[in-house]
Amino acid sequence: MIVAFSSSSPIASVALISSAGGVLACRAKMAPKAASSACIALLHECLEMSSRSLEDVRLFAADIGPGSFTGTRVGVMMAKAFAYVRGCDCIGATSFDLINPEKPAFVPSKKGEWLLRKPSREPVRVSVEPAEEAVGYPREGLLPHYPNAAGFACLLDRMSTVRPEELMPFYFHEPSISKPNKPYRLEGLFD
Repeated sequence: MIVAFSSSSPIASVALISSAGGVLACRAKMAPKAASSACIALLHECLEMSSRSLEDVRLFAADIGPGSFTGTRVGVMMAKAFAYVRGCDCIGATSFDLINPEKPAFVPSKKGEWLLRKPSREPVRVSVEPAEEAVGYPREGLLPHYPNAAGFACLLDRMSTVRPEELMPFYFHEPSISKPNKPYRLEGLFD
């Protein structure tokens, strides 16, 4: 069984997927700025719904982004931590593939910009709202499509496993956090 996490958008989702690719359970919740607690609660609900336990898990999956900097890290770190503890491997998929792997997909970037990925192409930054055939979020007047952990079910045959320490978030651009002016002093810190 596979446990998949998606938390790169305002909606956190967790799915349990059979090794054959069937979705055993999936739960989602609007959880902006609360992805970690939402993912743990959703995992518990999925395990209860399917009468399964973490002992049944052989692989952990994570939405690697792009998307919310902190939200993406939450899902990736959960998959890595669980995999490391259980002695399992990981897989990762972009938020574009978890929205729709076959259509142009987009996610918000900076204010007034989107990241658009067409199938089999690298994502690009655009300042014009993507065309109607593209799916993603947010979009004025049309139903939004958020990344969903259950999307891993249709991606399994194209994915390669990695060790937990090799699973990394995909950031299209550097996070907007400040770096210290002076390096941190470590000498004497551990004496």
